[in-house]
Amino acid sequence: MNVNVGGENLKFVGSYILDKTLGVGATGKVKLAHHSRNGEKVGVKIIRKDLFYEKPSLKIKVHREISVMKLMFHPHIIKIFDVLEDSTYLFLIIEYASHGELFNYLVKKRRIQNREALRFFQQIISGLEYCHRHRICHRDLKLENILLDNTQNIKIADFGMASLSIPNTMLKTFCGSPHYASPEIVSNEPYNGMKADIWSCGVILYALLTGKLPFDEENDNIRRLFNKIRFESPKIPKTIPPDCKELIKLILVIDPDKRATIEKIKINKWYKSSPLPETCRSPVQNINIASVQNPIFNPDPEIINFLVPLQLVKDRETLFSILSTKKPSLIRVLYRQLEWRRMKMDSLQDDKIHEAIKRRKKLIKQGKKENFEGIKLWKKIYDLKCYTTVKSLTRIGIYIHFLN
Repeated sequence: MNVNVGGENLKFVGSYILDKTLGVGATGKVKLAHHSRNGEKVGVKIIRKDLFYEKPSLKIKVHREISVMKLMFHPHIIKIFDVLEDSTYLFLIIEYASHGELFNYLVKKRRIQNREALRFFQQIISGLEYCHRHRICHRDLKLENILLDNTQNIKIADFGMASLSIPNTMLKTFCGSPHYASPEIVSNEPYNGMKADIWSCGVILYALLTGKLPFDEENDNIRRLFNKIRFESPKIPKTIPPDCKELIKLILVIDPDKRATIEKIKINKWYKSSPLPETCRSPVQNINIASVQNPIFNPDPEIINFLVPLQLVKDRETLFSILSTKKPSLIRVLYRQLEWRRMKMDSLQDDKIHEAIKRRKKLIKQGKKENFEGIKLWKKIYDLKCYTTVKSLTRIGIYIHFLN
């Protein structure tokens, strides 16, 4: 059944002017938008709030997606900048990847050449490693959920199916797309979400290099498709380099306990045959639950609002109780991660302001203070003042003082 996702007549969302529709899903649509003053392009995911009353589980799912995205800050993962709402809609302001889905790029190219496929795969693994080190399982990795920005870099998107991986706990919900689902998922068995994600990466790699999926069924017979996934090994064309063929075989292993880990993927000869892109070189640290020991007695209400949808505990009172004890806790670690991520977003805004100010100073030295570009840059600084945090505003005031 098709759902009317609405939002056709909307022209503005906060300070953003809505442009064309980028995509439509079951719960809403994503529109391109640009900021009314600085022209910055973003994606706006528009979700009808009345759907939450029809399907309460959808509200939980959407708010969990927001919370998961708020936990992450990585060059190959789509960023969420803000969440706005009115009486009718919920608006997610997200990073815009202008070159669209990797799926469409593959369709256009038919298959991706070895060197470019390797670069894409390295970036996907880098983003996924970050997710897993922060105990986040994507659970719906596929070509359609991987985007390309204006420099042809990967952006992992759509965390609507994402889940936190709790130590010593298996997941049970069947989710994701059938062609990318792992054998344990299609067998309806409890599964490790991280190992299932790695299987999906193997499917993506195979598709990039061959232009087709490793497991497919012409008549869309799901039972036959699932049997292929559960019991068969894909036929790997001779055109695929031997070291890459070995990697695909290591990933698409039916037994999840024998499947390649990210560490094993990273030492594969094909994976190492080209230097890692600059964005993939920063080491990613595991979350150390024991390292965050100081109790939190006065938690920030905004951060609490993002922790609640993760459903780690039954209510807010339990959440407050765990935060205020000295006992090692994943909840306290996630609280600090959200706190750190907010600081990084503030820093990102500061970097934009620094860049605009440096360019304006250069224009002034060149005697171009009054030209159009100079005015536009100064308006950009003014605009950033309008929507950064109070903490950032203090720093902006200092910058402007030294300019005058």
